[in-house]
Amino acid sequence: MNKKNILIISFSHLKNDPRVFRQIFNLQIQGYNITAMGLSNPEIDNITFIKVDKTENLAFKLIFAFCLLFHLYELYYWNLRIIKQSLKKTKNLNFDLIIANDLDTLALACKIKSKTNCKILYDAHEYSPKEHEDKLIWNILFKDYINYTLLNYISNVDKMFTVCEGIAQEYEKNFNINPIVVTNATEYCDILPKLNNDSNIKLIHHGGSIRSRKIENMILMMDYLDKRFILDLMLVPSDKRYHKKLKNLANSRSNVKIIDPVPMKNIVNFISSYDIGLYILEPTNFNNGMALPNKIFEFIQARLAIAIGPSPEMKKIVKKYNLGVISDDYNAKSLASKLNSLNYTDILKFKSSADVAAKELNSENNVNLILNTVKELIPSNLHN
Repeated sequence: MNKKNILIISFSHLKNDPRVFRQIFNLQIQGYNITAMGLSNPEIDNITFIKVDKTENLAFKLIFAFCLLFHLYELYYWNLRIIKQSLKKTKNLNFDLIIANDLDTLALACKIKSKTNCKILYDAHEYSPKEHEDKLIWNILFKDYINYTLLNYISNVDKMFTVCEGIAQEYEKNFNINPIVVTNATEYCDILPKLNNDSNIKLIHHGGSIRSRKIENMILMMDYLDKRFILDLMLVPSDKRYHKKLKNLANSRSNVKIIDPVPMKNIVNFISSYDIGLYILEPTNFNNGMALPNKIFEFIQARLAIAIGPSPEMKKIVKKYNLGVISDDYNAKSLASKLNSLNYTDILKFKSSADVAAKELNSENNVNLILNTVKELIPSNLHN
């Protein structure tokens, strides 16, 4: 019996996309023939990689804006450079299953399915209909397009994933589909909790310099903390102008530094030298309000105490496992007062709780969910 062929599509840099990287890696070691399509190679052995490019010149961008403005959605989508490339490069290939990551791959997966009669597993990640609802241009151009795409293509999906319960419930309410929750939990790391000293408490935040996350709130919070606390921000300069603004804010304070990012695979070990993982994320849009990001699980695997705003999905985990402090609101002063009340013993207790949580909140359960879903969709396969 031949091995089953799976196409995994994500218009991202696959090596630096932890959720998609886990899909590729874990299905490959289970003996599936994996073809991965994206912006850059995941650098995983024994897979086939298809590179695509989403750069568009200014003229095409203007034409596409016109298409979106006048609801010419099919014309817009099928003329995107990355979609035309994807169709061309998969033209003579056959797959048993397509895993389509994020909304921009959904219609493409449906088109390939119509030719090969394969199954589709759609990983929506977050809630695309409200992804950038805080931005005027997105509401004008993309909001109706995204709803159109989901309403017209979601019926072709055989199974669906998303990252948390709140987002799953929103999809069920609005699109009559019941996604399986696969969190962004990272791999288990065997690390012992450690604390520096009570007179030097080190906070860490890592991620992208993304304006809607209002990272400046965490810098401003440092003005209200006592002298024990120092903050390092390990940021990928996703938005260069915003990153520069954050650098200026950090440089004007002696207790804040912006440091260079480390490779994705090294994050947990690197941040384990800190005491507290920090994240204040204002609910500037629906997805920020419902966020349950990679970094929370990386904080846990690094055996850090956690300090967050009252984001409901993050709050559930921090409270359930007694992992740290949660502010009453998203105001920088509010979380500062909670942190100022902590002593050496408190932080060590939270780190010990993280050690317990790390054994449960890792990617193992998610891998089993993915594998079982794939087996259900394409039941016969030779496994290693």
